[in-house]
Amino acid sequence: NNAATKLLLSPSAAAKHLRDISATNSISILIGPEGGFSEKEVTYATQHGFTQITLGPRILRTETAGLATIAILQSRFGDL
Repeated sequence: NNAATKLLLSPSAAAKHLRDISATNSISILIGPEGGFSEKEVTYATQHGFTQITLGPRILRTETAGLATIAILQSRFGDL
């Protein structure tokens, strides 16, 4: 699959788990500020092809969420 995958980290219970994401050549990740994205920002992102994903029940700091997400993706898709 050559299509880009667009992911938005979300604490929402309705968000997909990162383990359910398929491998693609390109992945974009949106990570919110402290306090999270506003409802308007989430709506805008989803209207533009972003899928809400969760890393689990804990909310990570902005500084660590990106690193954790990249490490999980690299591990899951065989880059590590």
